[in-house]
Amino acid sequence: MSLSKRSAYGAAFVAFAGAIFCALNATQNLDAICITTGCEIFKDISLGGISLWWIGTALFIALALLNLFNLRKTALFLALCAIIGDLGFLLLMIFTAPCVPCLFFAAILFLLFFMQCSVLKRRATLVTPVLVIWTLLFTPNVFSTVNEELGTWAVYGNHQSNVQVFFSPSCSACKNLIPTLAQNDSGNITYYPIAESDGDLEKIFLMQKAITDGTSMYIAFNRAIRGTTPPRAIPFMVRMKLLWNIFRNKSKLASIGVTRIPVLITNGVPNSLLSNEQKHGSKGDVLDFNDDFSGCTDDSSAPCE
Repeated sequence: MSLSKRSAYGAAFVAFAGAIFCALNATQNLDAICITTGCEIFKDISLGGISLWWIGTALFIALALLNLFNLRKTALFLALCAIIGDLGFLLLMIFTAPCVPCLFFAAILFLLFFMQCSVLKRRATLVTPVLVIWTLLFTPNVFSTVNEELGTWAVYGNHQSNVQVFFSPSCSACKNLIPTLAQNDSGNITYYPIAESDGDLEKIFLMQKAITDGTSMYIAFNRAIRGTTPPRAIPFMVRMKLLWNIFRNKSKLASIGVTRIPVLITNGVPNSLLSNEQKHGSKGDVLDFNDDFSGCTDDSSAPCE
């Protein structure tokens, strides 16, 4: 078997692997790798009512068959058209949110394109310009994915809570806000600390230690802002871990364009913000359907009053 034939069979194998990958995504069997917000944005996108994942499946199957039947120039042209279209999708993700399965698709497609060029010995003329553009678009999406997966660190509360509060112990507004929230906390508020100075780091350390010992957020915060523990009281490795966790929180705020604290992020309308009437259902105005108005229709000749 000649080297070119083996290369064509290799390209066909990669194409079939890509088809399986797309089909698994189309049938939602790879939801476990959907770890970014971009997955939620793009998973339901369709073209003419057909999921893009099924279109991707058809694309890879076509590329596999073209290689198996020795139609290599046609396969290269189809791969080039597909990768040009995917470059636009990579650009779109830069300005919205990265999608991990979409990045895997882009990587498989580029590998296949590279192999098609190798079969026809056209690496320099086609691969180099496409590689440069593809790298410039693919890399920012990888960094966005890493940044999103850094996540946040909570000193108190559940990450799935309805209210998320970013605060600093030295922030004057936070000193008023946090005790108010914590005193009436129903267990549905999560607190993410930000250190604006080394003194804040010490207070966050005191707060974390108190909460770990079973103290409530209300008491831990009030004790911490009055603490006078010197910097050397924080063990070196604990300090490094604390700095990393606070950096994660700062990165989260930076990613959404926030530069001032405190910051409150809510999912829906927190129960604590509803009045008693809203919680139990309002007895507002009730429509009376027993009046003289019977409505108007297109066939009615009488004026609508």
